[in-house]
Amino acid sequence: MDLTPIKDSKGEMRAMPSPFIWAWAGIATLFAVYLAVFLLTRPDGFSANLWRATYNVLPVVPLVFGFHALLQTQVWPRRLAIATTLQIPLALAFAFTWYLAIIVLRGLPSDWVQSGFEVRPFVPIALVWQLFQGVSLYAVVALASLAITLAQRAALVEMTSVEAAAPAAQTILLKTGNEHEAVDIVDIIRISGAGDYCEVHLQGRIVLSTTSLAQFEARLPESAFIRAHRSHIVRLGAISRSEPAGNGRTVLHLVDGSSITTSRAGSRALRESAA
Repeated sequence: MDLTPIKDSKGEMRAMPSPFIWAWAGIATLFAVYLAVFLLTRPDGFSANLWRATYNVLPVVPLVFGFHALLQTQVWPRRLAIATTLQIPLALAFAFTWYLAIIVLRGLPSDWVQSGFEVRPFVPIALVWQLFQGVSLYAVVALASLAITLAQRAALVEMTSVEAAAPAAQTILLKTGNEHEAVDIVDIIRISGAGDYCEVHLQGRIVLSTTSLAQFEARLPESAFIRAHRSHIVRLGAISRSEPAGNGRTVLHLVDGSSITTSRAGSRALRESAA
């Protein structure tokens, strides 16, 4: 199970299930509720009611994860007034997409490949109730997505504060061929592997060093840097924001305008650094 470290009321770290675990738990609960309601109100037997619950809840899976990704990448980074205004069309799009998926799925007979299927719209009162459910579910998804985004931003701010307070070494010697150059570690944005060299991205310039990534990782303070990928070391204070990239990875947007995608291990290191 994917666990996310958070602080409790005493300031101590404890592991909590990731948002995706909660999302699947919510979808499973919704399915159980639909099945229970159909079993209590429809006398058609378990199999028929199981199919009813399935075609009602199945479209929710891509909608929940798809709209969460849309909100995190395209809506929440915008100004508050714009993000708020977008909620109305997004809620309607969510509700109508759910409704359309339901009427398509329920029109599929067992031999639909040969006989085709018939799309029958809901009667008006049922349509109003379905759209109300869709808007309500969207509100839950939007609030959860906003909470996740705010928590990620707070974690990044906390990591920056920890880095600023750490009494780590202030300079590091870069080996460039036969010469050495001293640079402040706060000027380092990231260090990336480039064949036999490493590119040290500083504020306003890039230095090629013959020091390996493994050597850099051993010399740099763990409180200020993470191995985000086998080819990248990133200074925590140089991360302006992050967003999910799928499959357990994370996209890091850095203060110099560049972006890198972490490995799954890098994403775990980022979450652990939030402690």
